Formats: sequence, C-alpha cells, structure tokens
Amino acid sequence: MDIHTKVHGFTLQRKTFIRETDSTAYLFTHEKSGARLFFLENDDDNKVFSIAFRTPPIDDTGVAHIVEHSVLCGSRKYPLKEPFVELVKGSLNTFLNAMTYPDKTMYPVASRNDKDFQNLMDVYLDAVFYPNMKRDPHILMQEGWHYEIGNADSPLTYSGVVYNEMKGALSSPDDILESRIMTSLYPDTTYGYESGGDPEAIPNLTQAMFASFHDRYYHPSNSYIYLYGDLDIEEKLAYLDAEYLSHFDRIPVPSHIKEQKPFAVMKRSRSSYPIGAEESVREKTFLSMNWIVGKSLDLKDMMGLEILEHAILRTQAAPLRKALLRAKIGKDVDSIFENDILQPFFSIIVNNTEESCVDAFCETVEKTLATLAEKGLDRTLMKASINLFEFRLREADFGSAPRGLVYAIRVMKSWLYDGDPEAPLYYEDALQQMKDGLETGYFEELIRRYLLDNTHRTLVVLRPDAELAVRREARQAEILANKKAAMSKAEIAAYVEETRALKTRQQTPDSEEALNTIPILSLKDIRREAYDLPLEEREIDTVKVLLSNVETNGIAYVNLFFDAQTVPQDKLLYLYLLSDLIGSVDTEVRGYADVANQQNLVTGGIRFDLAGFSRKGKPDSLAPKFCVRMKVLTKKLSDGFALVEELLTKSRFTDEKRIRERIEQEATSIELSLQRSANQIIATRISSYFTRVGAYSSTGELPFYHFLKDFQANFAENHAKMQRIFAELLPLVFNRNNLLVGLTIDGKDYGAFEAPFEKLLSALSEEKFPAQMYTWDLMAKSEGLTSSSRVQYVGKGANFIRLGYEYSGSMLVLSTLLRYDYFWTKIRVQGGAYGAFTNFNRNGMLFFGSYRDPHLTQTIDVFNATGDYVRRFDATKREMDKFIIGTMSSLDAPMTPKMKGETAMGCYLHGVTFDDRQKTRDEVLATRQEDIRALAPLVDSCMQENALCVFGGEEKIHAARGVFDMVKPAL
Repeated sequence: MDIHTKVHGFTLQRKTFIRETDSTAYLFTHEKSGARLFFLENDDDNKVFSIAFRTPPIDDTGVAHIVEHSVLCGSRKYPLKEPFVELVKGSLNTFLNAMTYPDKTMYPVASRNDKDFQNLMDVYLDAVFYPNMKRDPHILMQEGWHYEIGNADSPLTYSGVVYNEMKGALSSPDDILESRIMTSLYPDTTYGYESGGDPEAIPNLTQAMFASFHDRYYHPSNSYIYLYGDLDIEEKLAYLDAEYLSHFDRIPVPSHIKEQKPFAVMKRSRSSYPIGAEESVREKTFLSMNWIVGKSLDLKDMMGLEILEHAILRTQAAPLRKALLRAKIGKDVDSIFENDILQPFFSIIVNNTEESCVDAFCETVEKTLATLAEKGLDRTLMKASINLFEFRLREADFGSAPRGLVYAIRVMKSWLYDGDPEAPLYYEDALQQMKDGLETGYFEELIRRYLLDNTHRTLVVLRPDAELAVRREARQAEILANKKAAMSKAEIAAYVEETRALKTRQQTPDSEEALNTIPILSLKDIRREAYDLPLEEREIDTVKVLLSNVETNGIAYVNLFFDAQTVPQDKLLYLYLLSDLIGSVDTEVRGYADVANQQNLVTGGIRFDLAGFSRKGKPDSLAPKFCVRMKVLTKKLSDGFALVEELLTKSRFTDEKRIRERIEQEATSIELSLQRSANQIIATRISSYFTRVGAYSSTGELPFYHFLKDFQANFAENHAKMQRIFAELLPLVFNRNNLLVGLTIDGKDYGAFEAPFEKLLSALSEEKFPAQMYTWDLMAKSEGLTSSSRVQYVGKGANFIRLGYEYSGSMLVLSTLLRYDYFWTKIRVQGGAYGAFTNFNRNGMLFFGSYRDPHLTQTIDVFNATGDYVRRFDATKREMDKFIIGTMSSLDAPMTPKMKGETAMGCYLHGVTFDDRQKTRDEVLATRQEDIRALAPLVDSCMQENALCVFGGEEKIHAARGVFDMVKPAL
C-alpha cells in the first residue's frame, strides 16, 4: 500500500518500518468522519484494537470516568444491561477493559482468535458511538451515583460504582498526595481536576452534564483508532467505514488541552488525609516538591528525565535519596515522573516525616541538586540506570499485558497532542543520545533546566488527621439529612420509587433475545489439548536444574529456590527480614550503593523473596523457599552469578544506620501499600486459618509489619540479636544441599549457564541441616481489621478438601459465573462495590472477596447465600457454553518466555503434571449445568465454617462487631 492511497474511505498518510517493534506502521485518516487510525503490522497473533478519545474534564465530578463505565452498559446493537460482562463470560479475549486518564479515555481489547477479535471490536465500537446511557438515567445512577432510600423513614445515602471506587482510591495517602500535587501544579487547566472523580463532587453530576460530555467528545473526529498484529488491514478498514465511520461527518471537537501558564515563584499548599482514630499522627506527614517539566512531545528529554529520576531517587545508590535520608528528614523517599500528559510533572517526596521539616527538606533538595549539577553525576551511577532502562526496552516483557496494548498506550504520549504516533516507539537513537550525554553534561543540564532554574514548582504538605474521617462522614450525613429534611413528602416518595425502580432493573434478567445479540464463539473453536510447558530436569554437580527451553531473545531468567524448611519457626520473621535486607546492604567487597550500581550494570534485576508452596490436594503440605530471582543477558551470566555469590556469601549486616533506614523504609512501604494490598492480606489470612502454607505466608504480612515496628522501638538490642540470628540462618538457607534451580533460557545458551553456576555452587555451604517442624493452631476465625478506609474489603472462605471434597475443573467455571453473574449483580451492580472475585485452589482453599465495597454484613449475606444460587443455577446451552469459553480465556492467556518458565516451575513445585492440567481442561470443557449445581453442598459447607476477614473503616467494622471474634487495628 503506497502513501496517499485511498482505501475504504481512508487515506494513507504515512508508512514506515519500526525496527524496535519489528513492525510496519501505517497512519490513516478517515476523510468523511475525521477519525485517525494507526496500524502496527507484524506477525504477533495476539491482536489488539483500541479506540481512544481526548476527554479533558472541567470539574471534579468524575464525568469522564463515569462515562467510561457507562458506555459499556448497553448500546444500539447490543441492548443488554451489561454487554461488557457478557463479553467477558463468552470470549477468548486476552485483554478486555477500559481506562480513564487525566486527559483521555481508552477502550482496548485483544484476542488471538480472529472471530473473537472481530466480535470484541464491534461491541466496543457500538458502545462508544451508540450507548444507551444518554436515554436511560438508571445507568448514571448505577455506575456513577444516586440517592438511595429504601422507604420514607430511612436515611438518605449515596451509592454508585464509581462513587465507591473513588472512596476507596482516595483512602490511600499516596493517591491523595498525587491528586493534591496535580491540583497545585495545574490550577488553571484540566490536569487540576480529579479525572476519576472526587466523592465529595461526584453527586454534583447531572444526567444532562453526563450526556453532554458524551456528545462533546465521543465523535470520530475526536477519536484515535489503533490496530496491532497479524491481521488483514483492508478488511478492517472496510468494516470500520461501512459499519461506523461513514455514518458521521467531520466536525470540530473542542477538546484542545490548554497549557498551564508558568509560575513566577514556588507556590505552597497544605492538605490533610485521614488516619485511624487509634493511630498516632507522629511522623505521618508527607512533603513533596513538584515541577512541571517541559512537554511530553520532547521525547528525548522525557527519556532523560525518566533515567535521571531512577538514578537520583529510585536506586539504593541514588544521591538525592541518600541525602534526604542522611538528613533524617523522613523515613523513606519516593518520586513521581508522570509523562503520560501534555505537560509532565516531576515530584520528590519524603514519607513519614513532620511538617517542621519543610525548610530542611527544601534546603536539602536544592543544595543536593545544585551540587549534582555543578560537580557532575557519578558516571557509574548513570551508566547503571541507562543499562537497566535499555534492558527493559529490549526485553519488552509486559507480563500478562499484551505487547500491542502497551504500545497502544505508549503512542498516545505523542499522538494525543498532535505529534507522530510512532515517535514514542523508537528508542535506539534516544538511547545512544543518553549514552553520549554522559560525556556532554546532558543530565546535569536537565537538572538545571527542569529543576533548579524552573520557577514552576510547588511544595505540598499532606498531614495526617485522626479526626478527618469522622468529621467527613458526619458532614456528609448532615448534608444528606438536610437534603431530606428540605424535601416534600412527594419528593421523598419519588426518590424511594427511583431506588425501587433501579433495583428492579438490576434484578431483572436480560431477555433471551437481548442476550443472543452478543456474538460468542463455539466450543469447537476451543483447543482441546493443554498447552505444553517445556520443562526438562537436568543436574549440575548433584543440584537439580529445571530447564525451560524457550526462545528468550538472549536473556536468561534464573530462579534459585533454597529450601527454607531448615529455619526454625521462631526465626521466620528474621528470615523475612533477611529477604528484605539482602541486596540493600554493604558486602565485604563494596558498599550498598555500589551493590545497587553493579546490579543495574550487569543484570536486569535481582530479587529476593520468601514463598510457601503446597502440593495439590494436600492442605497440610508446606515447602517454604527462599527465592533468588535474576534476569540477565546470557553474555553477562558470569558477572551476574559473581554478584549473586557476593550477595549470598559476603553481605554484611553490621551498619546500624543502614539497617535502621531499610527497616523504616519497609515499614513505611507496608503502611502505604495497605489499601492496595488489602485483598491479598485478607485472602492470605483466611488461608492461614486452614493451611500451613497460608500461615507461613501470612507471617510475612501484618505480623512482619508489627515485628518491624517492635524492632525500631528497641533498635540497638534488636540489631545485635539480628546479627546473631543471621549468622545462624545464612548457612542454613544458602546451602547447596537445599538448592533447586529453575532456568528459562534458549537451549543453545545452556552452556553459558553451567560454568558460572558451578562457581556459585562452590561458594555455598555444604553442611547438612535437618528440616524443622512448623506448627500453627489452625482454626476458623472471624477478624475485623480497622483503618481509615472509606470502603471495605470483605473476605470469606474455607478449605474444601478438609471438608471432604475434591478439586475439579468445574470449580473454575463456577468461579467465572460467580464473578460475572451472581457476585457481579449482587455486590457490584446492586451493592455498588467496585468488584468481587473468587478463587478455588488445588490445595483446597476457596476464597470469596469483595473490593472497594460500601457494605459489610450485606456482602457477607451474599456470600452465605451463594450455595442457594449454585443449587438453583439454570442456564441455556448457549449460556453454559459462554461461561466455559470465558473460563478458557484465562486458562489460555498468552505467556511471555519468562512467564512460561515460571509457570512450569510453579507446576513442578506444586506437583501439578501435564495430565493434571489436561484433566482440568477436559473437566472445564465438559462442565454442564448439573456439574455446577453439584458444587452447592461444597459451597454451603465452606460458608458454614464462618471464616471471615474484613479490612475496612473503623465505624463500619465496629457497627458490625457482632459478626467478629476479634476486632483490631490493621496496623
């Protein structure tokens, strides 16, 4: 196809080959509608489609976010209440979601199946251009907000999915801080507003504002269409033109993003965030200095700033990080470089400090930056950060996210602001400019231009307030009470009727006719055989090596699994501490900063963690492993193993100052991540009631946090004790007799692994130690963990193997239908929670959980009634097939080379064979209605165990105290 070719209403504007993505890029314009289209053609069968719109908000109502949810709630061709959910149930998608950003909204889908991919495209396109949300006010009520009142005597309350999602999101202090930073930096532009929605402002959104936002922005003239992968582009262009774009005329869309005028001097702002009433406010303040730094279209400087941020703030060798910690301004240092917006910003943050440290903070930042600019950045430090950045770019491993999706998001950095969409995909020249910049003072000049000499900066202070949550809830209750008091009886009756009508709509099933509009695949389209996970057992000097022979583009993924069963139970918390400290302290060879530099120079990262493994079907089994994970270019395996040897055998834990810093940082990290990891915490705690592996894993969460706080309280004594215990632990753990190796590498490169690994083996302890016995008092519990959260995370579960049941593939189908049918309807749609999910594990653990949930006891009631739902489950063959196909999409999710190796090793450690996986697959494909119903007694038995853990707000948990055996602060 040549430049200026016209095909199916599109004109080809540009065509170019992008070596970095091994793709040919095509840029089209649809002449009639004004739609833009960018296509990356390559041989990737995981095809991606996305349509995005520039959607700058003009207030804090979260209208962009609520519209994102709502367009997926029924459309012209697909008149269901939840086409999105029906797609998830019956698609082989590898990605299906939508995302709201500060200035854009994206609707991406991905699939490896051609027919499925086309179906997904059509449902999404109909949704964005012809949604039911503009004519059905119940959609805004459900997805955004509404007044909820059951009867005339009930209090008036707010509910809605986005309303509760944002109550959860803005319960986290770091999320609140980022929101306040943007408000401070962009007071006159769209970036000063909370695009997700501020719960205090969301109830100001009216149906007219809601519909108007869609009318203004959701037009092809404001659209950015993206296609990726091995597909027939002419076929897709013909479809897009005929079915959608030709029905629209090009119009001007007022979506231009205004730039913030620069400040003449630094501005200051102070805000508060809630903490629990029982928490101390001491050393809980956040300080941040923030700058607007150029334009996202300046891709060279954006890469330079990203590398600079890592070098001076994110690595353990980072000089500004070290200066702030050395000055004892706070317990930890963080940073933000946000370059997915027109005017990016750069933030330096100190956590767990006091407002009295503001002057010292400003002085240290200014002085350190000036010194770095004047005297120059350490060359080794900068080379290490550039090397790590280059490794990640070349690896292009995005985990479970399709590669084409990541590129779709990346191109918007330029395309949304009228730049070339392909520009952010090129990196070779920019990387060379970074390396050349080491000789020309480029990074020092970035510091001067964007930080030292930049007057557009703010200082944000975020203080803890133990009474804020109570005051805020009281104020909201007063507002709602006054609102109700001002209503006439007729108005109250109208709101009662609205609530009833919404619930009726939510509870009324879609018609068979409406359901049949959603295209689904046939079970004949599903592969019958389980995919192979290559794993070959080899041996080097009596140590077993599990080799996953896959193409890795010259990278070796090394996993050293040291059996940690040799560690006595009363030393487990110290073992968790060891996994946090090793790699972050001095060795006999070099200081911790040089250790960090060496890691980044020779590897793509070395991680240490503890993991407990259980065997399939055996809830009492436990195989604890101390895991050392390294990714490294095969040509650098010798250097990588030399560094691992140094860390395992020569680490020093004597530096009191450094150990104190790391313990404070880890405790702070747990505090800040608590809201985001609440679901994991409650799931692990419930597992700890029934399994040894759950008890082991749970030890490394909240108990470990309390251990860290106790350590800090009496540091000198504990540090001395730690050194004695570490001296005992090191030969117990880092021992060749304990070692199992997982290696993912191209088989032809295996020889490059052998000699460096043998050298490591020769340095490890050879003494044999007996396995220790671990005992926990396993029993069902009911715990309430209180916090300042405005929403709850409710979990309930049990071990079905202990109750006499066996694992089967039908459980995976049940998980799909609970998540996207029963729980979706009861907990998300009717309850207003952001979501709910399930898990059935091969070791027997069943877990039900809700996420960002306004309710507590109501959700427990939903969980308790699950058995009745399962018992009465009724579905047509078409619906049953849909649930099976949706289940298979998760079983067949594409994997990167790293993921293939890790999954194969995980199966080995859990005792899961190919035959087991094939049996599960066969059971999923054979599942019928009666198989689901047969699981009702299992669900009933698990719920009757009454094992419960809830993380949530103090008021909500204390109000439900009767359902708990114990209530205590989470931290």
